[in-house]
Amino acid sequence: MKTAFITGAAQGIGLAIARQFAREGYQVGLFDVNAARCEDLLSYPEFKHAIAGFCDVRDSTSINEAVSTFAQATGGQLHVLVNNAGVLSGGEIMTHSESQIRAMVDVNVTGLTMVSCAAHPLLKATEGAMVINLCSASSIHGIPLLAVYSATKFYVDGLTQALNLEWEDDDIYVTCIKPPVIDTEMGRSLDPRHIENMTWEMKPDDVAAGVRYLAGPESSWVTGQSFAIEGGNELRKGPDMAEMVKQIYGDEAFEKVKAGIAPFD
Repeated sequence: MKTAFITGAAQGIGLAIARQFAREGYQVGLFDVNAARCEDLLSYPEFKHAIAGFCDVRDSTSINEAVSTFAQATGGQLHVLVNNAGVLSGGEIMTHSESQIRAMVDVNVTGLTMVSCAAHPLLKATEGAMVINLCSASSIHGIPLLAVYSATKFYVDGLTQALNLEWEDDDIYVTCIKPPVIDTEMGRSLDPRHIENMTWEMKPDDVAAGVRYLAGPESSWVTGQSFAIEGGNELRKGPDMAEMVKQIYGDEAFEKVKAGIAPFD
């Protein structure tokens, strides 16, 4: 039986990922700061082979204890590590408290890194093991009103690429998936100025399906990659060049171009 260790597994995307792997026959490790919720999930038939426990990714002792609990239950095997735990605070950066900023860095950056390092011996001992990091479409370019969160996800992108090369000789593949902010409790905590212009089309199960694809044989050549699943919004949106064109060529030329007229005839 293959195995998967998932952080932030009590709800939202993490729980959807856990369910996806459980349906595929994996022995799933459900770890979260909300350990009681994870333990409750063990009563569900889909999680009859699962392991549940407490894991605060900000604390190395907690991480090591969670990994040790998982290793004891799986015989030291770890096929897929899913670094899903994350926190978000939206709004202008000058409105953030120090604790909000530190929380995003401690969980999204340091926590993800420390979980990966703690799990490395199990991954190395398991043939064809993989790390899948939950990144974000906000790492494609910096997002105002999500400045710190966006920056932490740029880190995840860079770490993914670096570890895929560092751990290549250990037969460990590392990749990341970049969903947009979706309809979860964390997504709903966005600044209202973001939410009013958003549609909530993508669901946690859609992200889970993407993670399962990355863990499957179909994606055997997709390693060290940033796997964006944001529906092509970045391609459709593109940068807004209007103001730059106006500054260079003037308002009159800009209006002519909009009307389909050659600007300098």
